[in-house]
Amino acid sequence: MDFKNIAKTELHRHLELSIRQSTIKELAPLHGIELPNEKAFSDRFLITEPMADLGSVLNKFLDTQLLLSTEEILERVAYEACEDAYNEGIRILELRYAPTFVIREHDNLTFDSIHAAFVKGVEKAEKDFPMAVGLMAIIQRILPVADAESVTDFAINHKDTFIGLDLADNEVGFDSKPFASFFQRAKKAGLGISVHSGEADVPKAPEYVKDAIEFLGATRIGHGLQVYKSEEMMTYIKDNNITLELCPTSNLLTNAVKNIEDHPFKKLYDFGIRTTINTDDPGIFNLTLDGEYKLIKDLFDFTESDFSKCNDFAAHASFIAHDKKQKVWPRDILK
Repeated sequence: MDFKNIAKTELHRHLELSIRQSTIKELAPLHGIELPNEKAFSDRFLITEPMADLGSVLNKFLDTQLLLSTEEILERVAYEACEDAYNEGIRILELRYAPTFVIREHDNLTFDSIHAAFVKGVEKAEKDFPMAVGLMAIIQRILPVADAESVTDFAINHKDTFIGLDLADNEVGFDSKPFASFFQRAKKAGLGISVHSGEADVPKAPEYVKDAIEFLGATRIGHGLQVYKSEEMMTYIKDNNITLELCPTSNLLTNAVKNIEDHPFKKLYDFGIRTTINTDDPGIFNLTLDGEYKLIKDLFDFTESDFSKCNDFAAHASFIAHDKKQKVWPRDILK
């Protein structure tokens, strides 16, 4: 099976962590980080083996964040992320980013300048490649509520260039319900809602997912794999047409699953849940969407028809305007 020739939709890809490795190697010395050899680069910037937990993974992202220091770099990163995705056969692409993460330690940047740079890179890519790209804003649940409010206001005020709002970072110890009013406002303003939930392997994971749907209005769940532990919750997800943004290798690297063979992707798919295939943080995790397809084929014997079904789930669930995404998709997308 030639995975590159499969028309793909990716819903869950973090823009800040989709930086090309060649770009990291070019930028790092300019920011005081010397990389004398491949091992130094890998040790400093890549996550290729399971970390202790999700929190450990999130901490390692900070070195990459340091490189996002100018509008020119941000525009370049956005353009290259789109180009790399197109070369993998991705025709509908959603890129999400946290303004509060990008701006950290960069006093020369503002939410407006960050977003304008990303939009410029994306729009340039859409002119060069036949693809539909949308940007989502992320609220970091580990930051003060005031920051969540400012990101919500920013996303709503820029809803012409944002397609949705997301809640991310470590769910354990950071309940989603206090953010409900922000997400309800965003949804009322017309933004799509996707929430990171049910990622970590903890007993309350299925309950967390239900909270994200009922209190925050999520129609998509970032990860959500742990709902496999509760048939009641799987039925709830299926009956409410919730789409899961599954990221198999990412789940191994964050210890959401102990062994990749145990990933519940096929169980969720066979149950009739809207399952989609995503990379999460391809630059830092050293992976590609094609690689995730090969992994799923090898593990679960997926056919081209199975992959098309997952991609049609994703194309339908994408928050990008229907007419825009239909122009680049080879099949009819259900409204």
